[in-house]
Amino acid sequence: MRIYEVTLTTAGRQVRLDGKTVRPASRYFGGFQVVLFSPEDLAVARGAPADRRAFLDRAVFQRAPEYLAEAQDYDKVLRNRNAVLRAAQGRGAPGGPAGRDTYGLLAVYDQKLAELGARRMHRRARLVAEIAPRFRAAFAAIGRTEHQADARYASAWLERSAQLGEEPALAERLAAALMAARPADLARGVTTVGPHRDDLELTLGDRAAAAFASQGQLRALILAWKIAELELLTETHGDAPILLLDDVSSELDPQRNEYLFDFLRTKKTQCVVTTTHPRHVLASDERVDYDVTSGVLTRQNAE
Repeated sequence: MRIYEVTLTTAGRQVRLDGKTVRPASRYFGGFQVVLFSPEDLAVARGAPADRRAFLDRAVFQRAPEYLAEAQDYDKVLRNRNAVLRAAQGRGAPGGPAGRDTYGLLAVYDQKLAELGARRMHRRARLVAEIAPRFRAAFAAIGRTEHQADARYASAWLERSAQLGEEPALAERLAAALMAARPADLARGVTTVGPHRDDLELTLGDRAAAAFASQGQLRALILAWKIAELELLTETHGDAPILLLDDVSSELDPQRNEYLFDFLRTKKTQCVVTTTHPRHVLASDERVDYDVTSGVLTRQNAE
């Protein structure tokens, strides 16, 4: 048995594993899986692409913990490339000495960014492909609509019909796209091509859910995704992840809230629920209630 601890104070956050401080903090993750369903998730479908990328990346990390380090490496190279682009603005023509130095640096960063970017795209696309059938089935059960929901990983620099292909070949295509985008990137001072510009598309009846789904359907879409994620992680790792429900019952209509707890009764998973009122928690078996008032935790139904 391993003991994971997180202490939150006014000075910050401290994490410990088996009583020892973990450095770097990324070593703390991956030992067990946790699926979090929070009110903020309910806004993802209509939110910014960056929100959906973060939403997707959290799911990928749960599926493959090594993805966290890979994503951090990509982000570091991306920041360095952007720094070169910004520094190059106003330094002279590309054919001059400064321009040649800039293009030499960009060539180095492009190659590394393409390698890491291809890996990141493959990780994301694989996760979406694995979740999609479970996502469709979960939404069919709770959506109360004849329209089928679906999820797709969308790359901003690939044509919609294009296939990712094998990772080395994708890296070559991404490197070529980065090279072609250099003039525009130099003009704008940012990298315009890569997985940091991609998106997770959620559709309902072959139309963009963000534009055509009702508020209730959007919430059902995110609930279906979380259910699909929980099922995938259970099948992948053998043990059900811990499910954290952060006051989502108050955001769901009664029928979908009832479906959520009906589903949870069929799963052997530990579930931690925060709520403003106990009536939202439709569970009685093996239930323990706690009240938190002014930072003090008190068990309510102690024997």
